[in-house]
Amino acid sequence: MAARHWWNRPWASTVALLVVLMATGAAVVMLANRAVSVLPEVSRDQLGEDNWSAPLGLHLAGGFQVARVPDCAAGAFTRMVLWSPDSEEFWEVQGPPTPLNSFVVGAAPEGFTTVTPFRDPPRGELLRLVAFRRDGGPVGIRYRSTDLRENRVVSLNPLSRFTIEGFQTAEVCSQSPDDTTTTTTGDEPGLGDTGPTGGTQGVPGLGASGGPGRSSTTIDDGTGPLEN
Repeated sequence: MAARHWWNRPWASTVALLVVLMATGAAVVMLANRAVSVLPEVSRDQLGEDNWSAPLGLHLAGGFQVARVPDCAAGAFTRMVLWSPDSEEFWEVQGPPTPLNSFVVGAAPEGFTTVTPFRDPPRGELLRLVAFRRDGGPVGIRYRSTDLRENRVVSLNPLSRFTIEGFQTAEVCSQSPDDTTTTTTGDEPGLGDTGPTGGTQGVPGLGASGGPGRSSTTIDDGTGPLEN
């Protein structure tokens, strides 16, 4: 009877199978750990609380959604993304580190490249707008288009309402989720003194304030919820 090679023996096949399974398991664990470490960088959803380190503000201007960066969150920005709660992407731009105190949602600031062209979210969709800084954590806001108004910035969680000038200098970065009723007043300047933005030309569908019903988000500047 001819001698059998070792790899043809049952015990060898079993050992080989166990080695393959162990290697596969180790690879799965490694990839899972890597995903866990990366997800905070893209601001994963956490049942209504996102892990950005400072808030953005938003308001309407001529039918466009304009994002405002408060002075306390100033930095050089490299990426802006508009997501659904499940991280479905509606818009993304990336570029070299650039100081910005405002930008138009859906329009790439000068020097930035459009990664995902803007597309209209479903009406009434809860949205997450996040901007990433070279130094420091991301800044962001959770909102619905029905929350936005002309010449009034909404920010924080739950949303509160500010004048444009008041929001720029407000100490909103130190606000905690349970301390978001600060009211800021001031003049309401136009967009001419807001610093660099992405411009407003050729950006379809921005600023649509339609959608069934109102957001459940509270908007309060001491006068109660805004009326449609």
